[in-house]
Parts: sequence; structure tokens; C-alpha cells
Amino acid sequence: MFAAHISSNKTREQSVMEHCRNTSEICALYCKHFNAENLGKLAGLLHDAGKLCSDFDRYIRGDSAFSRGEIDHSYAGARFITETADKEFIGTARLIARVIISHHGLHDWIGENCRDYFKERITNDKNYDEIKSNIEQVISKDELHELLINADGEYKALRLKIKGIAQKQEEAAFYMGMLERMIESALIDADRTDTASFMSNTDIREESADRELWQTIRCNMEQKLSGFADRTDPISVQRQSISERCRDFAVNDVRICRLIVPTGGGKTLSSLRFAIEYCIKHGMKRIMYAAPFMSILEQNSAEIRGIVGDDNFIEHHSNALAEKSDDNEELLDYELHTERWDKPVIAATMVQLLNSMFLGKTSSVRRFHRLAKSVMIIDEVQSLPLRCLNMFDLAVNFLSHICGAAVVLCTATQPITDDVRHPMIIDENDSMTGDYSMDFKVFRRTDIIPHIDPYGYSYEEAADFCCQRFEASGNLLVIVNTKAAALNLYSLIKDKCEDKTEVIHLSTNMCPQHRRESIDLIRSLLAEGKPVICVTTQLIEAGVDISFRCVVRSLAGLDNAVQAAGRCNRHGENADTCSVYLIKLKEEKLGSLREISVAQDITQLMAESGKYDDISSPDCYPPFMWK
Repeated sequence: MFAAHISSNKTREQSVMEHCRNTSEICALYCKHFNAENLGKLAGLLHDAGKLCSDFDRYIRGDSAFSRGEIDHSYAGARFITETADKEFIGTARLIARVIISHHGLHDWIGENCRDYFKERITNDKNYDEIKSNIEQVISKDELHELLINADGEYKALRLKIKGIAQKQEEAAFYMGMLERMIESALIDADRTDTASFMSNTDIREESADRELWQTIRCNMEQKLSGFADRTDPISVQRQSISERCRDFAVNDVRICRLIVPTGGGKTLSSLRFAIEYCIKHGMKRIMYAAPFMSILEQNSAEIRGIVGDDNFIEHHSNALAEKSDDNEELLDYELHTERWDKPVIAATMVQLLNSMFLGKTSSVRRFHRLAKSVMIIDEVQSLPLRCLNMFDLAVNFLSHICGAAVVLCTATQPITDDVRHPMIIDENDSMTGDYSMDFKVFRRTDIIPHIDPYGYSYEEAADFCCQRFEASGNLLVIVNTKAAALNLYSLIKDKCEDKTEVIHLSTNMCPQHRRESIDLIRSLLAEGKPVICVTTQLIEAGVDISFRCVVRSLAGLDNAVQAAGRCNRHGENADTCSVYLIKLKEEKLGSLREISVAQDITQLMAESGKYDDISSPDCYPPFMWK
């Protein structure tokens, strides 16, 4: 028997047959979630067929001069299936072959000068005759034929579904690439999981969620919400209404929907409540929560963890890794779960989500299959860079309409999703909360006041303006577009006002702990009614539960103005509406931030048009303003 792995102490070995069978079983289980069970099974059986030769066996036993990676063991299974499959199965065989070739790294199949990389790999003949003569150790001819028939049925059914959602030929090609990546992800994860299980001599079990677990989590959620039940002020009553409508929406068959909630409307708990209920009713495997900013993610992860429990939750971002760096065992456990995304509930940055969708690194590809049959909550979705929009929309279409995911687009300021080159396929019944007009009326706690000088304010003039607003309100939040602008304004305001108030500067240049401590200090000062001015970038703008009496926002997109307003009179603690001022900073250098520059011009035109009585209304936003 040929060896696939040998333990570090040389006392145990795993045969190629055992490893391929185990990998096949795990990969099939993963692929079953998106109706590709036999495709995954075949890929798993043949992925390491190239190890069925004396050269690799001597290498793994340390009896040869070969170095790591010098023996190409990824080509043989790919060559075998393409030359063995009947002509009618060639499309299926080539898909499996590409997956096998790539299980140690992704490739462009057509390279520079039309180089056919796929053909190069499957025409390799090093040790091939010996490998082919031994291949029945992992799969028989009859088994191969039967699996190919079943896999071909899956492949054709998936292609038909893809054809049904593709509006252009290039979209169909993109979706087929996503399908290859999805099976690739399942194979990489299955391969590494079985290898790790053998090397550690432990069974690395899947941390899957069943109905009983989701029901336990639902009880935790209801217990959390019961603490708000006796609040009768209008905002609390409306938050409860939003939450209940989200829960009730779980009876629908959701692909892509919107959660349109005014800032401060409790969308984190409401979206999670929907997700839990949807998992129970529709047998979903996982909840994925993604947010664009660390400040939002860290705050909301604490809320989510308190409901779902530590054992069922993984928080994936660089700050979480840094906090565990002193504990080697805890660090290794954390790295394992972030490599696999195998917990029932995952919270990650938008960067990590996009990496799993598009990055070429196998560590990122490995996580992709976890999004199949999941509820995906995309928080503050308006923050997605425009340059990513088309690919993101297509990936979300693939995950929802091909792989059974339910996607929730969360924000008060919904981005455009249909008037683009490759639109999202939004559900016909798209609003989770139904008619949300009353929500916005009840939650209107601010007036957004354009105070836009056509020539713009200098830093000195802006500092004077901010100090005047502080004198009138007692506390003030100032949000600008760049770290340099924040530092300049902070220094000027501190010089002018430090004898009257605490002036605090926030920046992403600060270490996470320092930033959290500063935000906690601001909350403490506000709770005690003490004067405070905070000067910051947009890191505090979305999702951070903090409330000032007045906000000054450097001109940017209209969505930025509304999100900034969400940090003002957040809980309606002031009976009258409070003011959010938009100003233009002529010294704020946007450099390559062209999107912000364009957004400034659009916001200024809308504010000066006189067309909108309330520019914070959802009617001013792309998905709604042209209906």
C-alpha cells in the first residue's frame, strides 16, 4: 500500500486509499449543501491519485532526494478522469479535473500568449503508467462509471440553474467559475481536515448546527429581548415592531432581501432574530454576519456572542487574532476555526468575506463553501466600494440562487442594486419590514442642515464653526473624510476649546484597545452629561451605539450624512430634533478618493436643488428615488 501521510513520530501511516476515501466522504458532505454531492465525491477520490507511485512513496518515507512540492501529484487524477470519461461526460470530467489540479493552488487556465495551462498539466506523463496501474486502489472502473453518471446529472442541473439566472454570456461564465471555486473550496477543506485529523490522531469533528441548537439560541434571543419589553417610549415600541416583523418574515422563501431600518432602529438584533428563525424553519446550516468597519464588528460581535454563546461563535478579524497572541493553545484553536469557518455563527469583516469570494489564496478559497445554505447578513452594505459592486452582486446571486443562501442587505441607506451592469436578483417581496415609512417617521430625531459654503471652509474656519456649535449644544461629534483632516481639526479645536471641554481624537491609526478605551470614555462623559467634543473619521459613523446632541459632517455621500445623523439624538433622549450640519472642507485632500469627491458633488446638488424637504428620507436613495 502506498502512503499518503506519515505521523511526525513515524509510528503511524495513512495509505493513499484511506486518505482519498476519507477526503471523498467529507467533500461529498460539503458539496451536498449545493447539490453537487457526486461531483465532490469524485474529486475527493481522485485528488491524490498522483501519490500512487514509488517516487512519492519513497519521498514521504524520507528515502529519496526529492524536496517538498517537487513531485507533481495533482495532475494524475485530472488526467485519468479526462481520458477515461466517455465523450458525453467530458464537461463534467473537465470540471472535476480542474478542481483536482488546483487543490494546492488556483491557476489561470489560459495564460499569456494563449498558453493552455490545463492541457500542459493533463499531458504530464511522469510516473503516469505506474499511477494508472494502481488507481483501482482508490476507485474501481464500475464505481467511476456510476459516479460519473450521477455527477453528470448534478453538473447539468447546476448549469441549467445558472442559465436561468444569467442575463449575459459573461455572467454565465462567471457563475461557472464560482461553481468551480465552490467545489474547490469543499475539496481543499476536506483534504486539509482529514490530513489534520490523521496528523493529530484526533477526529476533527464538524461543528454543525441542528434544529435543537437553533431553538436554544432562539430562547437566548427571546430572553434578551424580554429585557426591553416594558419600554413604552415611541422609539422602543417601534424597535419592537421592527424586530417582530423581521422574525415573522422568516416564513418566506428568501434569496436576497433588504432590511431597511432607520439608524438606531436595532437592525443587528432584528436581523439576527430573523436569521435564527430562518435557520429553524428552513434547515439552514450557518449564520454569517459581515460588517465593513472594525468598530461595528467588535461592538456587534459582543452582542451576537452573548446570544449564541462562545462555543457556537467565531469572530474573524485581525484584532481578534492580536488579542489571542499570548496564549498559544487558544491561538491555534482560533486559527483552526477561522481557517475553516466551521462554527454555526461567524462574524467577519467585509474584507474577509470578499477574500473568501475572490482571493486566490487557498486559505481564503477553503472557507467559501461555508456560505452555501447559510443566512448571510451584510451590514452597512452601502459601504461596499463601487469598484467591487458588479462582482459582489454576481457572487451574491450565485450564493443565493444556486447554493441556497439567504442574503439580507442591511442599512438605512440602501445602495443601488438594479441599475448596474450586473444587477442583483432581488426577491419580489424584498422588504423584510414591509412598509417602513412609519419607522422613519418615528425615528426622525435630527434635521440635516446643509451649511455648504461654495468655496469651502478652511480648517481654521471649520474649527470656529465647530466650537460655535459646541457652545450651543454642550457636546459635539465632528466627522471628516481623512485621517489628516481629523488630526488637523482636532489640534485646532483642542487649542480653542480645551479649557471648556474634553476634546478626543479617534483614528484607525490608533491601536484597537486605545480606540475602544476612547469610545468608552466618550460614552461615559456623555452619560454623565459632561461636555465632550469628538473629532474622528467615518470609523464611528455606522453601527456604533453612541449619541451626541450635535454633529458636524464633512461633505461626502448622502448615505454618510444619514449614518452620521445616527450618532445624534440616537435614542430620542432630546424631545426636539437635533442638528446635523454638512460643511465642505476646502483643505481636505481627497487624493485618490475619487468616489468621495463625486459623492460630495451629488450631495451638494441634491441639497441645493430644493427638491427634497428631508434629504435623510429613504426616498432620496438609489433603489427608491427612481421608482
